[in-house]
Amino acid sequence: MERRTVLKLSAVAAASMFAGSLPLGQALATTPPSARLDPQLAELFAAQPGVPQQAIVTFRQSGPPTATQSRALSALGIDTGVLMHALPIAGVVATAAQVESLCARDDVVSVFHNARLTYFNSDSREITGARRAVDNPKDFGRTLPFSGKGVTVLVNDSGIDAAHDDVKFGPHVIENVLAPQNVLNEVVGQGILPLSYVEGVVNTDLGSGHGTHCAGTVGGTGARSNGYYRGVAPGAKLIGYGSGAVLFILDAVGGLDYAAVNQFRFADPIRVTSNSWGSSGPFDPTHPVNVASYELYKRGIVSVFAAGNDGPGEDTHNPYSQAPWVISVGAGEKDGRLADFSSRGKRGESGTFTMPDGTSWVYRNQPDVVATGVDVISVRDSAGLLPAPPLSRTPPPSARVSWPSTPR
Repeated sequence: MERRTVLKLSAVAAASMFAGSLPLGQALATTPPSARLDPQLAELFAAQPGVPQQAIVTFRQSGPPTATQSRALSALGIDTGVLMHALPIAGVVATAAQVESLCARDDVVSVFHNARLTYFNSDSREITGARRAVDNPKDFGRTLPFSGKGVTVLVNDSGIDAAHDDVKFGPHVIENVLAPQNVLNEVVGQGILPLSYVEGVVNTDLGSGHGTHCAGTVGGTGARSNGYYRGVAPGAKLIGYGSGAVLFILDAVGGLDYAAVNQFRFADPIRVTSNSWGSSGPFDPTHPVNVASYELYKRGIVSVFAAGNDGPGEDTHNPYSQAPWVISVGAGEKDGRLADFSSRGKRGESGTFTMPDGTSWVYRNQPDVVATGVDVISVRDSAGLLPAPPLSRTPPPSARVSWPSTPR
């Protein structure tokens, strides 16, 4: 059995920017006697007996759910479900008895509640290299040091307003995907169907502005400010995967699935996913988000996660950031200090576990890098909810600003 630890490269985090804990020594068995049942889902069934709940089933394989597994879901009486295209994950609406039957299957790793997630707009330039990029525009046509040229970053978020010149649809945002918000609600009673979405939508950020802001931070060109407000990797191509102003686990997994399916579809392969969202609670390697990011890791895609905004207390680290195959980014002040709101890990906490493919890992509950995340000026979605910046943040007279002149 292979054991791995990961050397996490801060350069990749800089190029993409935003782009129950296991006790020490405790291992997750390769073939547990039954699947992991999410305690939150169990509590929902106990509090609402007989009421079906939205659940996410993770199967013990690398590929998507098979036709046999889909038929098995139907045979249990499940009539609402969504299947990922590349990841071993299905979302279903199921009763307690149906979930119990699923947990007894040898090919099921876990069943989790489709819980709501929180966007982390980790609210600068010096330590990330953004200032260096602005001062050296000739670098934007090169692969190194800072441009991101040759790489596509998928911004897995609320969407991107690609009508904005800094993240223009076509030359810079090469695809923009409008995904259904809370996908299971879209298919109630219609059967068990593949995940669907609409491509080629210019503005997919219709109610939040969060994803547009993150996209500008990752790779905005600065076109609306004469280059003054560029992103960290303006040479990178961007893809927006927009799940709406409210994000659920299955929505987020859908974005990671899109990255896996379309990794080599574009001239510049998808190499990075940006995930500025999360939740609280302990790290669990069987959670569908962690399984999804693991599958991307095996395909050569780096998943960057925000550490979270629940600081300054100890042990507030976003659980999806703790997987050893992702990069966890904390938020810092402009002078290099850790921001007060940035989530913290737990000093000395680590543990070993084994993934369903038999690979053993070591995790540590700590962010990997800290990047500036306070008072960041970025692209503002024309239809979003983010406030206009204060007057003190306006650029010099030679630069045109990147936000509307009339505050919203």
